[in-house]
Amino acid sequence: MVNIFETTPEHQHRLIDIWQSLGPADERTGLVSVNAHLSHDGHSVISYIQWRDKASWEGILGDPGRQERFKEVLTFATFDSIHCEVVYTQRNPALGEPTVELSEDQDVFTVIEVARTRSRAQQQALLDAVTGPDAVLDATPGYISHSVHRDFEGEAVVSYSQWQSEEAYRAFRADGEARGGQPALPDGVDVREYTLKIAYVTETTQI
Repeated sequence: MVNIFETTPEHQHRLIDIWQSLGPADERTGLVSVNAHLSHDGHSVISYIQWRDKASWEGILGDPGRQERFKEVLTFATFDSIHCEVVYTQRNPALGEPTVELSEDQDVFTVIEVARTRSRAQQQALLDAVTGPDAVLDATPGYISHSVHRDFEGEAVVSYSQWQSEEAYRAFRADGEARGGQPALPDGVDVREYTLKIAYVTETTQI
């Protein structure tokens, strides 16, 4: 699940404080992890949340404490939630297994790209274009890893990537544009890019 909050710079950390007040992942049944990110422009906060199953997520919706905190959030932020699953991951082979690592101590440049699609067919066409091994990416200086997510409603594709620095990411994008190597988007697909830093992480210790 990817939750996108649009707010103002003075309220970014207020959102982080609210998440921290909800307690660690082990105190919420079925919650695997919460990873909250602050956008560099100060106007967005994005949480990357994993649940064991749909029933666990639905169970938390009726929690009175959560409802009150959510009402508070909506007084200073707008909210959009993308319910999705991981369909592809890739990691620089020099760094080990193809998993995305999240930690408050990481000094990495994080990029989330949200592509809004108009149909399941359009979503699948985009997934076909952006999933699969990419040798050029593996050889790109500063690339760490990325994962691609499919929205269950057919309305979005989300990419989550990590880079050693902003300079490495910008150089990759500039090189791709110069070579014409960026995948072509299906007609009508809108993409928004968020550049972020990790601000809060809680993960379950229960297997």
